[in-house]
Amino acid sequence: MFIPDNVEGISFTNRPIAVPYNYRIIYRISQIILIIHYCCNRKACSLEKIHITSTALSTKVEMDKLLHFLDKEKESYILVRFNPAINRAIDFALAEDIIVRQKNGLFKLSIKGKKYMDYIIKDNDLFIFEKHNLSNIGTKLTEDRINQLISLWRGSYV
Repeated sequence: MFIPDNVEGISFTNRPIAVPYNYRIIYRISQIILIIHYCCNRKACSLEKIHITSTALSTKVEMDKLLHFLDKEKESYILVRFNPAINRAIDFALAEDIIVRQKNGLFKLSIKGKKYMDYIIKDNDLFIFEKHNLSNIGTKLTEDRINQLISLWRGSYV
């Protein structure tokens, strides 16, 4: 038995505390699906691109920073943040066969993921902010630009 001998019982109290939407796994998975759909021209995304884009979706200020970075050729950078919640959502999406990891390390939507994406895209009341901003980013955030950013970051700031 896992309960120590001196414990007579365990009780739980259900409390009505809402979990914010951005901490919910289904929100993060949906966000990843939208990022792959809107921002990856070969319909496959790197982990770095998912993290950068997800960070930009967190606030208008972060989105403006990313859009400014994308409009500049050089002399501009953004911080790359790796959110553990995104990694957990990716793990869950892989386990549920919503996304698949290709041999080259990029993530793409599975058949199940594409069906879910179609549902999100068709519903005009879902993810309005995300759809609008991801369509503004489009495929401007290339893997070359991400590698350039990471090289700049490693060379200057680490």
